[in-house]
Amino acid sequence: MRIGIVRTVESPCQCAQSVTKGLEALGHEFVLVDSEEVKFRASELTRECDLVIDHTDTFRGRGLFRPLVRLLLEMEGARIVGSDSRACFLADDKIAAKARLAEAGIPTPPGIFFRSKEEEIPSWLKPPLVLKPAFEHMSRGLGLAQSAEEARTMAAELLDRLQQPLLVERYIPGRELAVSLLEGPKGLEVLPPLEWRFEKTGSGVLTEDFKLKDVVGERRDACRADLLPRMGDELESLARRAFQALGLRDYARFDLRLSPGGTFFFLEANTTPSLEPLEALALSAKWARLDYPALVERMLSAALRRYGNPLEQGEQKVRIDLPTGPVELRVPARVHFPPPSSIDLAKILDVKAGESVLDLGCGTGLLSIAAAKLGARRVVATDLDPQALEATAQNARGNGVGEQIEVRAGSWYDALDRADAGEKGGRFEVIMATPPQTPGPYPFGPRYGGGDGTRHLFTVIEGVHGFLEPSNGRLWLLAISLANPSSLLKKLREHFSEVSVVRKTDRGFTAEEYESIAKGLFDHFLSLRASGQSEFKEAGGGKYVFRNLFIRAAGVKKR
Repeated sequence: MRIGIVRTVESPCQCAQSVTKGLEALGHEFVLVDSEEVKFRASELTRECDLVIDHTDTFRGRGLFRPLVRLLLEMEGARIVGSDSRACFLADDKIAAKARLAEAGIPTPPGIFFRSKEEEIPSWLKPPLVLKPAFEHMSRGLGLAQSAEEARTMAAELLDRLQQPLLVERYIPGRELAVSLLEGPKGLEVLPPLEWRFEKTGSGVLTEDFKLKDVVGERRDACRADLLPRMGDELESLARRAFQALGLRDYARFDLRLSPGGTFFFLEANTTPSLEPLEALALSAKWARLDYPALVERMLSAALRRYGNPLEQGEQKVRIDLPTGPVELRVPARVHFPPPSSIDLAKILDVKAGESVLDLGCGTGLLSIAAAKLGARRVVATDLDPQALEATAQNARGNGVGEQIEVRAGSWYDALDRADAGEKGGRFEVIMATPPQTPGPYPFGPRYGGGDGTRHLFTVIEGVHGFLEPSNGRLWLLAISLANPSSLLKKLREHFSEVSVVRKTDRGFTAEEYESIAKGLFDHFLSLRASGQSEFKEAGGGKYVFRNLFIRAAGVKKR
């Protein structure tokens, strides 16, 4: 496999180097990208890498922005190893994470939030006190105050310097532990916890200087935590609950304190724990009899169980019988396999001989080939994905219509030039599209269609005026009833004088199908349905049904 690794450019460490050695030992290739380049190279990583490991500690110098790296990757459809961006935003917000853990019944140190210098420390919050910025990592800005006055002075300085809220918490004496969790073939595994030996650190807290210190040879300031069986069972239960409460995936680490009275206090979650061989995650994995390459392989395998193994999927071949005869398609591993609804649309297109056709988002080229087989003199097929464009060109040649189909790279109408919008002979008689339209509360990948699913549908509709023949042009859309069908039909009627749903078919699904794509999707569907922005129904046995809508619109209205 080919693995992408995104590393922090502001404070490069040995983590990326360690991971690359682990990948080499496993026979995998890798691509290294600095975090500052991710905005420009996210598409490349998505296209060329089977999985991406995001191991940024900061972005543009601040921990606050770290989850943006993962969000940029997800927006391009990258297959991420580890937690998604939403979970990272939650875990990296110490205030929000503390509240979520408390809701799940997980002890956290008592404390308050400082948002301004005017905040007062309540009488019940007795020193010593720990101060830490809400969005920083690696103990940056961490302070230990021995008095309330010292805490106020320290808080004022941190607020001025970092410009972000602070947590002011009661210092918990006792043992400091790091507990790492790793998804495995049998589910979530809690690895043997690590204990930091404070007599070796020289401080009652783990400072930034301590965490940045290079460790050579044997680690003497940490050891495997020796816990009574009862305490070990309690810690494992709490760690699992915390992992689930924050919506984490694949692997993570929690920092916590075991008080003299026997209470585990969770301090914070780390969605990108250090991957160096002598840090907590790798040491805990070693105690669980996983050497470093085995740890890396376990992380990759956890992600592959969600996404599917591209090496196992490979290229597929399919034969589709259309009214004009059979079509044979080669479908590369990462190109969307034509679903039954797209095949149904290919069978009902009303393309006439000699017409010009535009296929927006061509995928494997099925609709383009169907139009060419119906006699279209010219078909322009567009897509953003180079692999889809290559597949369309190859499938067009394989089905004997290569000269009729012109493949172009670009987003929707951006792939076209001015000649295609000309008044004389440049416009299209038919435009067809099956755009991504799965609704979601946040971007989650290539199937994301905006909050209610209509984002790309509306883009297609609103762009027809420059490219569709006004007299006899037709727009064919394949829409799903999950994506606000009433709003979609209203938008169509604003732009066309004739709008008809030519056909409807049912498409069964389960909540688990969409939850496996992105956590919270099904709840979002329910919310949209309650507000009249989505249509689907229960089918019994935990199954649901939405409709595929085959829509034909004609008679472009003048603007």
